[in-house]
Amino acid sequence: MADPATDTNTPPATPTSPPPVDVQAEIQKALAAERAAFKKQLKETTGHESFEALQQAQLKEQGKLQELADAKALEAQTFKGKFEQTQIKAALLSASAEALDPATVSDLLAGKAACDEAGNVTIGGKPVAEAVAQLLKDKPFLAKPQGGTGSGAPQQPQPPAKTDEAAALSPQQRLIAARQKGK
Repeated sequence: MADPATDTNTPPATPTSPPPVDVQAEIQKALAAERAAFKKQLKETTGHESFEALQQAQLKEQGKLQELADAKALEAQTFKGKFEQTQIKAALLSASAEALDPATVSDLLAGKAACDEAGNVTIGGKPVAEAVAQLLKDKPFLAKPQGGTGSGAPQQPQPPAKTDEAAALSPQQRLIAARQKGK
């Protein structure tokens, strides 16, 4: 049996339990600490406070790069146009040597000329020399006169070359010989 002196109707002592813990609050607190650490690391690494700021900065940088690329493409197109015009003009002027005014022939054909990537110039799919020759054939007033003196007068026949036989004759003997030949 039990000792009455020690038996007091008191329930046995229960160990004290810790106060109830709010798990959600602890999770939120840990997440906030992680976010703060992440923001600090992001700021140190990129110099931006958040992903949104980083993305905006990247988009802005891409916009600047696109502007730069567009400007360089426009500059390249400008130089390509200048190169093509120079090639066309040089090809037309060199092929227009038989023209009275090569600049006029160049101006007439320059609008139809095309220059490929290798710098070869064509006019209507034909080589420049062929196109210029066709123009000068079609419009002969653009071409330099060919042949004689160009005055419209008949050319004077050249006197025959003197031979040893003719050189030995006197002028009177030559006259008689010419009459006998029927001249």
